[in-house]
Amino acid sequence: MSEIREDYLPGCGYKIYQDPAEFTFTTDSVFLAHFPHVARKAKALELGCGTGAISFYLAARGAAEVTGLDVNPRMVELFNRSAETNGIGWRSDTADNAENDSGLLPSVLPEEVGKSCFDKETDCSKVGKADTITEKKTKVRALQWDIKDIKTFCKTESFDLVAANPPYRNSGHERIVGTSACHEKTAVLEDFFAAASYALHSRGRFALVQLPERFMESMELAIKYNLQPKKLQWVHASVDKPAWIFLLEMVKSGSYGLEVLPPLIMYNADGSLTEQAKKQMEKE
Repeated sequence: MSEIREDYLPGCGYKIYQDPAEFTFTTDSVFLAHFPHVARKAKALELGCGTGAISFYLAARGAAEVTGLDVNPRMVELFNRSAETNGIGWRSDTADNAENDSGLLPSVLPEEVGKSCFDKETDCSKVGKADTITEKKTKVRALQWDIKDIKTFCKTESFDLVAANPPYRNSGHERIVGTSACHEKTAVLEDFFAAASYALHSRGRFALVQLPERFMESMELAIKYNLQPKKLQWVHASVDKPAWIFLLEMVKSGSYGLEVLPPLIMYNADGSLTEQAKKQMEKE
């Protein structure tokens, strides 16, 4: 286990704890978190949340409740530690209230109110389906959960917004660091679409970032799972370079009508950030 790194999320100032031996957030997460419409007091879900960069941005943008799911206990531990440090950690007064407010299934609700995963006697790596993250009112939390088991996590149509930065690669040379975050080891792209469709309200939104080579696959999955593509943006490192990712926002049971935004260019010719990128990357 490597030494934990303390970083700050550009543009919102939240502190985030990361383990370089596992995975650290990238500009892809920053761009995705700023991309979808966030309704006032929205209930949001991040699939494959890692250390929580996207979730924290959604909270900063006004989401009332954000839940992150990840199969990696180390990521869940660091996510919840960051949420606590930033004063936005998930809190629940009673199990009954948690069920009424969140739409989570009884197996997900806290069994022991007041038990914190950051108490010295608590093993944070075991935070999961029935653990309370903190003691008081709630805002942001992560749970150790397999997104393929979404039906055991919540009732259908429980969320207003779902966001995902899923593994990009389904073939090729595997990275040594962050293998499961970059390669489809524990879930494939279709699993993210299926989980999003199940969790979203009708007219709820699903925001995704992916590689251009998987664009048509993503469009086919969107139609299969009743997620109508509504907004698309290609992201380029510079104006003369091919797009390296795309951002896609879909609406469950939405009507036809795709808006293609101007390309997002990250760097000027001299290597400085463009004004587009500065709006998201520079700390307020």
